[in-house]
Amino acid sequence: MPPHHVSRFSDTTLHKIADIFNLQLLDLYHENVQNEHIAFYQSTMWAKLFLSTPLVDRGITRKIINKIGKVGKHFIKIPPNAYGHTVVAVYTPK
Repeated sequence: MPPHHVSRFSDTTLHKIADIFNLQLLDLYHENVQNEHIAFYQSTMWAKLFLSTPLVDRGITRKIINKIGKVGKHFIKIPPNAYGHTVVAVYTPK
Protein backbone atom coordinates (compact mmCIF):
# COMPACT_ATOMS: atom_id res chain seq x y z
CA MET A 1 0.00 0.00 0.00
CA PRO A 2 1.33 3.48 -0.79
CA PRO A 3 3.61 5.16 -0.01
CA HIS A 4 6.04 2.46 -1.03
CA HIS A 5 8.73 3.91 -3.31
CA VAL A 6 12.15 3.33 -1.70
CA SER A 7 13.62 6.01 -3.91
CA ARG A 8 11.30 8.49 -2.26
CA PHE A 9 11.48 7.23 1.32
CA SER A 10 14.94 6.53 2.72
CA ASP A 11 15.51 4.89 6.10
CA THR A 12 16.32 8.35 7.48
CA THR A 13 12.98 9.66 6.22
CA LEU A 14 11.11 6.72 7.73
CA HIS A 15 12.78 7.43 11.10
CA LYS A 16 11.85 11.13 10.87
CA ILE A 17 8.22 10.26 10.09
CA ALA A 18 8.05 8.62 13.51
CA ASP A 19 9.26 11.83 15.17
CA ILE A 20 6.96 14.09 13.16
CA PHE A 21 3.82 12.07 13.93
CA ASN A 22 4.75 11.08 17.50
CA LEU A 23 5.12 7.40 16.63
CA GLN A 24 7.56 4.74 17.66
CA LEU A 25 9.29 2.94 14.81
CA LEU A 26 9.14 -0.74 15.72
CA ASP A 27 10.83 -2.23 12.68
CA LEU A 28 12.17 -1.56 9.21
CA TYR A 29 12.10 -4.57 6.93
CA HIS A 30 13.99 -4.61 3.63
CA GLU A 31 13.27 -7.46 1.26
CA ASN A 32 16.19 -9.18 -0.42
CA VAL A 33 16.81 -8.77 -4.14
CA GLN A 34 14.30 -11.11 -5.77
CA ASN A 35 15.34 -13.47 -8.57
CA GLU A 36 13.36 -11.52 -11.18
CA HIS A 37 15.30 -8.35 -10.29
CA ILE A 38 18.85 -9.78 -10.32
CA ALA A 39 19.61 -8.81 -13.95
CA PHE A 40 18.32 -5.27 -13.37
CA TYR A 41 20.38 -4.95 -10.17
CA GLN A 42 23.52 -6.15 -11.95
CA SER A 43 22.94 -3.79 -14.89
CA THR A 44 22.44 -0.85 -12.55
CA MET A 45 25.57 -1.62 -10.52
CA TRP A 46 27.55 -2.09 -13.76
CA ALA A 47 26.53 1.35 -15.04
CA LYS A 48 27.29 2.96 -11.65
CA LEU A 49 30.89 1.77 -11.96
CA PHE A 50 31.37 4.20 -14.86
CA LEU A 51 28.64 6.85 -14.70
CA SER A 52 26.76 9.04 -12.27
CA THR A 53 23.06 8.35 -11.82
CA PRO A 54 21.07 11.33 -13.10
CA LEU A 55 17.30 11.05 -13.26
CA VAL A 56 17.32 10.91 -17.08
CA ASP A 57 20.37 10.18 -19.22
CA ARG A 58 19.97 9.40 -22.90
CA GLY A 59 23.58 10.25 -23.77
CA ILE A 60 25.75 8.17 -26.07
CA THR A 61 28.17 7.26 -23.26
CA ARG A 62 25.37 5.68 -21.24
CA LYS A 63 24.14 3.78 -24.28
CA ILE A 64 27.62 2.37 -24.88
CA ILE A 65 28.10 1.41 -21.21
CA ASN A 66 24.69 -0.29 -21.24
CA LYS A 67 25.56 -2.26 -24.39
CA ILE A 68 28.89 -3.41 -22.91
CA GLY A 69 26.99 -4.16 -19.69
CA LYS A 70 25.12 -7.00 -21.37
CA VAL A 71 28.34 -8.96 -20.84
CA GLY A 72 29.88 -6.93 -18.00
CA LYS A 73 26.91 -7.25 -15.65
CA HIS A 74 27.65 -10.96 -15.24
CA PHE A 75 30.79 -9.99 -13.30
CA ILE A 76 28.73 -8.03 -10.75
CA LYS A 77 28.17 -10.01 -7.55
CA ILE A 78 25.15 -9.19 -5.44
CA PRO A 79 26.19 -8.67 -1.80
CA PRO A 80 24.16 -10.61 0.78
CA ASN A 81 22.99 -7.36 2.39
CA ALA A 82 21.67 -5.81 -0.87
CA TYR A 83 18.15 -4.45 -0.55
CA GLY A 84 15.36 -5.35 -2.92
CA HIS A 85 12.52 -3.11 -4.08
CA THR A 86 10.38 -3.26 -0.95
CA VAL A 87 10.80 -1.67 2.45
CA VAL A 88 8.17 -1.87 5.20
CA ALA A 89 8.12 0.42 8.21
CA VAL A 90 6.10 -0.67 11.23
CA TYR A 91 4.97 2.07 13.64
CA THR A 92 2.98 2.24 16.84
CA PRO A 93 1.61 5.28 18.68
CA LYS A 94 3.80 6.54 21.54
